[in-house]
Amino acid sequence: MKKISIDPSTGEFIMTLRLLFLVLSVVLTDARASDKPRQWTPAHSASSTTEEPSSSERKNNQNSKKNKPLPLPSDALSYAQEQALPLSGPEIEALSRGADEVRRGRAYQPRTIVPRISTLTVNLSPGASIPILRTAANQTSSLTFSDSTGAPWTLGAPPLNSNHKGFQVSYIPRSALIAVQALSRYDTGNITVYLEGLHVPVVIHLTSGSPQSRAQTQIMDSRLDLRIPQRGPNAKPSAPPDSQIALYNNLLQAFLDGVPPLDAKPLRTRGQVPSTTVWQWGEHLYIRTQSDIRDEFEQTLSSLDGTHLWKLPLTPTVHFSVMGKTEPLIIELE
Repeated sequence: MKKISIDPSTGEFIMTLRLLFLVLSVVLTDARASDKPRQWTPAHSASSTTEEPSSSERKNNQNSKKNKPLPLPSDALSYAQEQALPLSGPEIEALSRGADEVRRGRAYQPRTIVPRISTLTVNLSPGASIPILRTAANQTSSLTFSDSTGAPWTLGAPPLNSNHKGFQVSYIPRSALIAVQALSRYDTGNITVYLEGLHVPVVIHLTSGSPQSRAQTQIMDSRLDLRIPQRGPNAKPSAPPDSQIALYNNLLQAFLDGVPPLDAKPLRTRGQVPSTTVWQWGEHLYIRTQSDIRDEFEQTLSSLDGTHLWKLPLTPTVHFSVMGKTEPLIIELE
């Protein structure tokens, strides 16, 4: 075999090297392509159709998805849930019930408070009994002062409290109102009140319950209207004479308070006299109204809120002053 010699300095040598380099590049490219996985795409013809899964297969697929266990929460989520919701629902309900029982125990009152609104005529004579204001813990009682005509009698100086630890006494200057609040149970004391133009003080005894009482209820004066048996600085000029004002008549006071005797008969009325109630008791009429009477009467009594009680003989018609006009009140007697 004849040996072929190639001169490196010639052009044939250079061309041969280029040809060898090209062959090696093609071989390496084919080798790399053979290493990659082939991705085949199925061919579809125009006549071929894809079969839809049946309803039972879809249902089985859905059930398999539902039965598939959920992934476990991460440690961070579990920690956040423990910090935000340390108790379960039933545990929270049990805790709320326990807290409610504690509140009920703290709010328990050994006695039921029964509030009352009362009116009392003060007796300023020597040796007379002083009025009593019945208070209760956690309650406020109001004291009002009026004269014999029903006009307010204002305070002339601050009231004096004898027991600051047992009672708190407040007042409004230049008014006829004092507020008393008991600070403890089963305590006593008194307050001294100076009214404008009255030369003697009015002393009121205070009590917040009797320790000897075993009753389940306790009556307190939510408001006590004290009537002074004199004409005050604000007395009404058209007030009836003192001889017709029944200051110490308990029967008229009961009608004025709206709690007449059980055998008193309420009567029907007609007319333009508002806020009027008429009773017949014996041979007399007892008329509770806020209007001034025009006819003759026997006795009267007034409260601080402007309510009057008129006692007069039986009559079918009584005239009153309403808004500057005389209005008849027709009474159906029995």
